[in-house]
Amino acid sequence: MIDSLFRLSLSEGTLVGFSAGISCVILSYLLIIFRKKRIARFVLRDILTIVGLGAVLPVLWVRTNGLSFNEFGLPGENWLWAIFADVILALSLATIFYFEAKKRGQRPGFSGNYGTIFYLMIGVLFETLFFYSFLRQLFEQTFGIIPALLLTSVFYSLHHIGLEEQMKDTTPAQELRKLFFVGLFYSITFRIFNSALAIFPFFIGVGVISDIVVEKRSEPLSWKIALLSFSLMVTTAIVVISL
Repeated sequence: MIDSLFRLSLSEGTLVGFSAGISCVILSYLLIIFRKKRIARFVLRDILTIVGLGAVLPVLWVRTNGLSFNEFGLPGENWLWAIFADVILALSLATIFYFEAKKRGQRPGFSGNYGTIFYLMIGVLFETLFFYSFLRQLFEQTFGIIPALLLTSVFYSLHHIGLEEQMKDTTPAQELRKLFFVGLFYSITFRIFNSALAIFPFFIGVGVISDIVVEKRSEPLSWKIALLSFSLMVTTAIVVISL
C-alpha cells in the first residue's frame, strides 16, 4: 500500500516526464514574448503544445514502449463508472456556478461564444491527455500516487503562465495558486477511476467554460483554428499509431 503511494523508481520515463512538463511551461512563457505574432503563437500553442505534447508524444511513448492505452486511462477499465461520475460532477459544478452567477446578477450567455467554447474544449482535451493521463502516469511510476498528483498539478498550473488573458483580474501568483488546486482536483478524480472519461468532456468542460466564457476572461477565439488543431491532433495520432 505504502509502495503505491510513495516510491522512488527512476527510469527513462522520469526524464521524459520532467522534460515534457518543463517544455510545456517554456512554450507557454514564449507566448508572452510573441504576444503580437499570430503565426508564432499558433506554432507555439497549437502545433508544438497541443499537437506535439498532447497527441504525438503520448502516443509515440505508448507505441514505442509496447504499452497499453488503458494504462494511461484511455479509456481505462472503469470507463462506464467514469462517465457516470463525469456527468454527475459536471451537473453539480454547473449548478454551483449557476447559483453563484445568479447571486451576482449575471445571466450566463453563450451567444457569439461558440468558437471560443470549441477552442477551449480542444484545450482541455490537450490537458486531459498530456497532464492527467501522460505526465501523471509517468510520475506515478517513478514516485507513487501522491507525489504524482502534486507534480502533475504543479506543471498544470505553471503551463498557464503565458495565458495573460486569464490573469487580467488577479495577480499571477493568485491565479497559479488557484490553478494548482484545480489541477489537483481533476488529477484526483482521474486517478480514482483511472480513466480520462471521469473528467472529460463534461466535468472539465463545465469548469473551463464557466471560468473563461461566463467570467469573460478571454477574447473571442476562432473555431477555425480549433478545428485545425483538433484535426492535426487526430491525424498525427493516427499516423503515429500506424507506424
